[in-house]
Amino acid sequence: MKYWITAAILVGNMIFQSTLLPFLQVFGIKPDTLMVLVCCFGLLGGSYYGLFTGLAGGLLQDILYGGSIGVAAFQYMIIGYLMGLLYERIIPGKVLIPALSVFCGSVVRGLFMMAYLYFSRLEISVNVGLSLVVLPEALYSALFMPLIFFLMSLLFRQRFMKKRWSFRRR
Repeated sequence: MKYWITAAILVGNMIFQSTLLPFLQVFGIKPDTLMVLVCCFGLLGGSYYGLFTGLAGGLLQDILYGGSIGVAAFQYMIIGYLMGLLYERIIPGKVLIPALSVFCGSVVRGLFMMAYLYFSRLEISVNVGLSLVVLPEALYSALFMPLIFFLMSLLFRQRFMKKRWSFRRR
């Protein structure tokens, strides 16, 4: 049940990100809600849960939005794993640490993307990329984090999200 709900949240996020988020753009920058979800799943579920949700969400984004398949999946997978290393080290009631983690994760993803563009031989200025794209998107995504983290922490308190499957011989 846990994995079906996670899959439904990721698919719902892709629908939300492609239909409604273009209307929430500020100066051409929109929040990265997949980053917010991957960070939430990593912080609340652990490193492997963050890794797999980052991989699944990144592959879904690569397939639906075109481009090179695997680039976003690799980025979100690494960030989901890194966020999962903070599992059970943060207090779910606090808001500053999750928002800061999304900000840092968005900056790391932006740096990964700039390195990918550099090795793809596209000319991009580091100053322009950081100041006009990476940092505003990271800040905008961090503003979305408190609400989504609160809702995800409520979801992770449910019994079906904690259930571990084990098969015993009788």
